[in-house]
Amino acid sequence: MSNVSSIHKPLRFLGGALMVIWAIIHFYLSTTLIKFLPLVSYFFILDAVLFLVGGAILLIGLRLLYIPTLILTWINYLLLTESRIYPAPILGKPLPAINSFVLGTFVLDIILIVVVTLTLLTSEK
Repeated sequence: MSNVSSIHKPLRFLGGALMVIWAIIHFYLSTTLIKFLPLVSYFFILDAVLFLVGGAILLIGLRLLYIPTLILTWINYLLLTESRIYPAPILGKPLPAINSFVLGTFVLDIILIVVVTLTLLTSEK
Protein backbone atom coordinates (compact mmCIF):
# COMPACT_ATOMS: atom_id res chain seq x y z
CA MET A 1 0.00 0.00 0.00
CA SER A 2 1.48 3.34 -1.03
CA ASN A 3 1.48 6.44 1.11
CA VAL A 4 -0.96 8.14 -1.26
CA SER A 5 -3.56 5.39 -1.04
CA SER A 6 -3.13 5.08 2.73
CA ILE A 7 -4.31 8.66 3.29
CA HIS A 8 -7.32 8.36 0.99
CA LYS A 9 -9.66 6.74 3.52
CA PRO A 10 -8.91 9.19 6.37
CA LEU A 11 -9.37 12.09 3.92
CA ARG A 12 -12.75 10.68 2.86
CA PHE A 13 -13.92 10.41 6.45
CA LEU A 14 -12.58 13.85 7.36
CA GLY A 15 -14.27 15.40 4.32
CA GLY A 16 -17.55 13.61 5.04
CA ALA A 17 -17.52 14.71 8.68
CA LEU A 18 -16.69 18.32 7.76
CA MET A 19 -19.52 18.39 5.22
CA VAL A 20 -21.96 17.15 7.87
CA ILE A 21 -20.72 19.85 10.28
CA TRP A 22 -21.14 22.44 7.51
CA ALA A 23 -24.73 21.24 6.95
CA ILE A 24 -25.53 21.39 10.68
CA ILE A 25 -24.28 25.00 10.87
CA HIS A 26 -26.47 25.96 7.91
CA PHE A 27 -29.55 24.16 9.26
CA TYR A 28 -29.08 26.15 12.48
CA LEU A 29 -28.63 29.42 10.57
CA SER A 30 -31.73 28.72 8.48
CA THR A 31 -33.89 28.51 11.61
CA THR A 32 -32.71 31.92 12.80
CA LEU A 33 -33.07 33.56 9.38
CA ILE A 34 -36.52 32.26 8.44
CA LYS A 35 -38.31 35.27 10.00
CA PHE A 36 -36.07 37.95 8.48
CA LEU A 37 -34.81 36.52 5.18
CA PRO A 38 -36.98 33.54 4.24
CA LEU A 39 -35.46 33.19 0.76
CA VAL A 40 -31.94 32.97 2.21
CA SER A 41 -33.20 30.53 4.83
CA TYR A 42 -34.65 28.23 2.16
CA PHE A 43 -31.39 28.42 0.22
CA PHE A 44 -29.47 27.41 3.36
CA ILE A 45 -31.76 24.42 3.83
CA LEU A 46 -31.31 23.30 0.23
CA ASP A 47 -27.58 23.85 0.44
CA ALA A 48 -27.33 21.92 3.72
CA VAL A 49 -29.15 18.97 2.15
CA LEU A 50 -26.70 19.05 -0.77
CA PHE A 51 -23.80 19.04 1.67
CA LEU A 52 -25.30 16.06 3.52
CA VAL A 53 -25.43 14.25 0.18
CA GLY A 54 -21.82 15.31 -0.51
CA GLY A 55 -20.78 14.04 2.91
CA ALA A 56 -22.49 10.71 2.22
CA ILE A 57 -20.69 10.49 -1.14
CA LEU A 58 -17.34 10.92 0.59
CA LEU A 59 -18.15 8.56 3.45
CA ILE A 60 -19.37 5.85 1.09
CA GLY A 61 -16.48 6.43 -1.29
CA LEU A 62 -18.49 6.91 -4.47
CA ARG A 63 -15.57 8.06 -6.66
CA LEU A 64 -17.80 8.82 -9.63
CA LEU A 65 -19.30 11.78 -7.72
CA TYR A 66 -16.12 13.27 -6.23
CA ILE A 67 -15.91 15.92 -8.97
CA PRO A 68 -19.52 17.16 -8.49
CA THR A 69 -18.82 17.29 -4.75
CA LEU A 70 -15.71 19.37 -5.39
CA ILE A 71 -17.73 21.67 -7.67
CA LEU A 72 -20.32 22.08 -4.88
CA THR A 73 -17.64 23.17 -2.42
CA TRP A 74 -16.20 25.68 -4.91
CA ILE A 75 -19.64 27.12 -5.72
CA ASN A 76 -20.38 27.66 -2.04
CA TYR A 77 -17.01 29.27 -1.42
CA LEU A 78 -17.44 31.60 -4.39
CA LEU A 79 -21.03 32.49 -3.43
CA LEU A 80 -19.98 33.30 0.13
CA THR A 81 -17.12 35.48 -1.06
CA GLU A 82 -19.11 37.17 -3.83
CA SER A 83 -22.17 37.89 -1.69
CA ARG A 84 -20.13 39.89 0.83
CA ILE A 85 -18.70 42.20 -1.84
CA TYR A 86 -21.27 42.40 -4.64
CA PRO A 87 -25.06 42.12 -4.61
CA ALA A 88 -26.12 38.60 -3.70
CA PRO A 89 -27.89 36.70 -6.46
CA ILE A 90 -31.68 37.07 -6.24
CA LEU A 91 -31.55 39.55 -3.32
CA GLY A 92 -29.86 42.31 -5.31
CA LYS A 93 -27.83 43.65 -2.39
CA PRO A 94 -24.72 42.54 -0.48
CA LEU A 95 -25.47 40.38 2.55
CA PRO A 96 -24.88 41.73 6.07
CA ALA A 97 -21.42 42.33 7.45
CA ILE A 98 -19.02 39.55 8.23
CA ASN A 99 -19.70 37.75 11.52
CA SER A 100 -18.38 34.65 13.28
CA PHE A 101 -20.61 32.30 11.26
CA VAL A 102 -19.38 33.82 7.99
CA LEU A 103 -15.74 33.54 9.04
CA GLY A 104 -16.24 29.95 10.25
CA THR A 105 -17.97 28.96 7.03
CA PHE A 106 -15.30 30.71 4.97
CA VAL A 107 -12.52 28.73 6.71
CA LEU A 108 -14.55 25.51 6.52
CA ASP A 109 -15.15 26.05 2.79
CA ILE A 110 -11.42 26.43 2.14
CA ILE A 111 -10.61 23.33 4.21
CA LEU A 112 -13.31 21.36 2.37
CA ILE A 113 -11.96 22.41 -1.02
CA VAL A 114 -8.50 21.17 -0.02
CA VAL A 115 -9.75 17.91 1.54
CA VAL A 116 -12.11 17.03 -1.33
CA THR A 117 -9.38 17.87 -3.89
CA LEU A 118 -6.91 15.62 -2.06
CA THR A 119 -9.56 12.90 -1.80
CA LEU A 120 -10.10 13.09 -5.55
CA LEU A 121 -6.35 13.05 -6.28
CA THR A 122 -5.63 10.10 -3.98
CA SER A 123 -8.50 7.96 -5.23
CA GLU A 124 -7.50 4.98 -7.32
CA LYS A 125 -8.65 5.02 -10.91
